[in-house]
Amino acid sequence: MTELKVAHCTMCGKVFQVTLRNLCPECAEIHDRQFEAVDRYLFKNRNATTEQAAEATGVPVKQIRDWIRNKRISLSSYPNLTDICDLCGSPTRHGHLCAACSGRIRQDIEKMLAEEEKERARKREHSFKVRGEVEE
Repeated sequence: MTELKVAHCTMCGKVFQVTLRNLCPECAEIHDRQFEAVDRYLFKNRNATTEQAAEATGVPVKQIRDWIRNKRISLSSYPNLTDICDLCGSPTRHGHLCAACSGRIRQDIEKMLAEEEKERARKREHSFKVRGEVEE
């Protein structure tokens, strides 16, 4: 006996037989039509922003950004499309963090590593003094 796997559609919540997309057939069709609408709009309007594409097609900005993150829409093809920084919400075209947040994290890591190295050096220096005192 074959067991059917079912799940709830991530868009509408309806129970359906599991597919690779985690969408019921109706929502999968809507999703495909939305993607095609955005793709056609961007093809005709290469310099559009993410917000302009969303407004013109009726597709939520969040959905367009999901397609950008999943590499279904390439930022290199559209100079004004952006994703948003996971930390501050400002626009970014590279990765999940904007340049400012990425730089701040890099500086924080460098500062933390330098402090750890100072602490290790201090402990080494202290341990040498103790050994020296014990040997005398």
